Amino acid sequence: MQVSFNPNVSFKQQNTDVLQNKNSQPVVQQPAVTVVPAEKKSSGFREDLSKIAKFFTTMSEMTKAAIKAVGYGALTTATFLAGFWSFGTLPRAFKKGNSLIDAFKHPIKNISTKGKLITAAAGLGVAAYHIIKGKLASNQRTANVDHQLKTGHRDSAKF
Repeated sequence: MQVSFNPNVSFKQQNTDVLQNKNSQPVVQQPAVTVVPAEKKSSGFREDLSKIAKFFTTMSEMTKAAIKAVGYGALTTATFLAGFWSFGTLPRAFKKGNSLIDAFKHPIKNISTKGKLITAAAGLGVAAYHIIKGKLASNQRTANVDHQLKTGHRDSAKF
């Protein structure tokens, strides 16, 4: 639901006279609210063309952003896991001696829970960054489409 200012709504009080009801108690009239329906814009060729162009622009930008988010997020996750394994699990396995083979057989299992949580947060952070960056780029490109076709944010009056 969108709420915005409508200059066609008037909250002027019509009459401030105090009336008497049947029991002789004063009754104050409520202010009258007048609502005038807004004019509907007719859609023209430019508006239809800009809607189509904005759809494909948004779709292409968000597809690129999703691919980058998955790729860079997975790369970040793999890098963090490798770092936690090589700098956390391997030194502990060398100290214990008998768990060295187990560290190579089950690398993910031997990474600490803290390392796994940090890895997940880093991967999701990188993915979120690319999604947000893609959304902002998409908004910028759709504003450029509006600007080029002189629709959307422009006033309908011709200068």
